[in-house]
Amino acid sequence: MSRSPWSRRQFLGALGAGGAAAVGAGSLAGCSSSSGAGSGSASARGGLTFTLWGGDEELAAFQAVADGYEQAEGTTVTLDQLPYPDVLPSVDSRIQAGDPPDLFRVSYIDIGRYTTLNVLADISDALPSGYADAFTPALWKAVQDPDGRPVGVPHHTDCSAIVYNAPAFAAAGVTAPTSLDQAWTWEQFTQALTEVKGANGGKYPVAINWQAAGAYRWLSFLAQAGGSVFDDDLAQVTIASDAGRKALTYTQGLYTSGLHDPTFLVQAGNYPDETFPTGQPLSIATGDFNLPSLVTSATGFEWGATYLPRDVSAATDLGGNAVVVTDGPNAEAAARFAAFLANAENMKSFCEATTVLPTRSDVTGLTYAVRPDLMPVFVEQATTIPDSLVAASTSPVFTQVNQALQQQLEGAFAGGADVDSTLDALQKAIEQALQQQA
Repeated sequence: MSRSPWSRRQFLGALGAGGAAAVGAGSLAGCSSSSGAGSGSASARGGLTFTLWGGDEELAAFQAVADGYEQAEGTTVTLDQLPYPDVLPSVDSRIQAGDPPDLFRVSYIDIGRYTTLNVLADISDALPSGYADAFTPALWKAVQDPDGRPVGVPHHTDCSAIVYNAPAFAAAGVTAPTSLDQAWTWEQFTQALTEVKGANGGKYPVAINWQAAGAYRWLSFLAQAGGSVFDDDLAQVTIASDAGRKALTYTQGLYTSGLHDPTFLVQAGNYPDETFPTGQPLSIATGDFNLPSLVTSATGFEWGATYLPRDVSAATDLGGNAVVVTDGPNAEAAARFAAFLANAENMKSFCEATTVLPTRSDVTGLTYAVRPDLMPVFVEQATTIPDSLVAASTSPVFTQVNQALQQQLEGAFAGGADVDSTLDALQKAIEQALQQQA
């Protein structure tokens, strides 16, 4: 399970400036931030350290699993809780110093920069026979190193759908789709938003959650149009395509037509779910993990959920997080805890408590603690996450892809930059990232 350690210089060189810049941009899938609950290494005391971020519901769910593991195996797992923006910088510095946490939580869009650096442990020996077969294949692949060895577990996933102000939509006579096969087309979505705006005094009817490090959520619209970032081998960049042009023209048009709230641009420091409870905007694209906070904050009106619009196909973004094991002295014990964390029973309990989605096909019949009436929308929407988007999102260069999206989409949405020029700039930036990775 152990591998040759990397020197500080090797690690910094491989990580590169792009990796550090991706951390701390905020509002990613499942990235609630809180102050620390524990710190330091528990390894010297005979236990494990697990560096993570999380909201109250998540932390309680993680602690329940840690307590269950201690009771079953006699091993203490200390949760080293940090604010989300501090987690990966802390992990990086500790790896560089030769004192990594035993496990850490990492989003799928960041995992690729670690699976290729030889700093994670092969956990194969800790997994029961057939363990991998229960997981969604694309997400199991996301936790494998380039040689196909698992270095962690895909703990959960989540996705975006539309949450809307029910009285505002009712005032316009707009009925939201209640099944995926009836999801609005792009044209129908535009028409519905236009009617909602007209019936509600000109209030902005929508804001999409592609702010800051969430810029990658624009790729849902690219996939809806039939496009992708890369070809099937992740060797060629394909974003500057007819599908790319169609997706960017449509999403730019949401701004230029006055439908998308202009205060929520890609490089904005504010997020739609923060102001939705005030009654503006009238609908938002948001993740299922935000439902607990909305239940607390959006109490002045009824709100519902429906599906993202579709074009040639339906699609949504890949959210969620994995838990990976570092290649340190406690790797074998940490691997056993990772396997325990993502077994069927513990995954079901975690997902039910935190309104996120399982990555195991044998976890079914969940009873969600918050808005169980709306969670089926997200469960069904999650079936539209394209494999091509999973592959792109978990690639080693996705940090640079996301940075390019942040830089280029801002100009298209805020300044009306030319669609073809924007796509060409995206194409070149991502091609450069691939060349540097090679």
